[in-house]
Amino acid sequence: MQLLTFTTGGQQYGIDTRNIVEVLPFISAQELPQQAEEIRGLIRYRGKLLPVIDLCQHILGRPCQLRLGTRTIVVKTIPDNTEDMSLLFAITAEDVVGISTTTFDSTSCDPSGSFLGPIVDAEGNASDPISIQIIAVEVLGENKNLRALMSYTRPELSRHKAGEPDPTR
Repeated sequence: MQLLTFTTGGQQYGIDTRNIVEVLPFISAQELPQQAEEIRGLIRYRGKLLPVIDLCQHILGRPCQLRLGTRTIVVKTIPDNTEDMSLLFAITAEDVVGISTTTFDSTSCDPSGSFLGPIVDAEGNASDPISIQIIAVEVLGENKNLRALMSYTRPELSRHKAGEPDPTR
């Protein structure tokens, strides 16, 4: 498996490249009132509004700092079966450093309910293996605050026959 790797708070993290749609320079998000701290706001991506999760806020309790290596990563969830639709959202991360390879198979991992997955050894740009904690995009996509925001930005997902937002989502 290949991982897009980044460093936050001195720890290496990685996102499975199969979940990545595009890596963009940092995009300033439109802030929204009364949102959870981990929700950075909305960005416009290819004509659609996407909610943005701030991984530094989620992991360290502080917003990502604008640095040369800070990126906005557009990700999608991979549906379990053909009936599920993939969800598209964005993540802000600091110090995105590159691609690493690991032999770990994420399909054999039991989800713990946390968006932080297992720590794996991976081959990086240097010759020594590095330890990387995997970010589970599917679990991150289940964030209730993110889902609520998606229901407003993608009305086709959240409307029932009466045309009103479905209160069960």
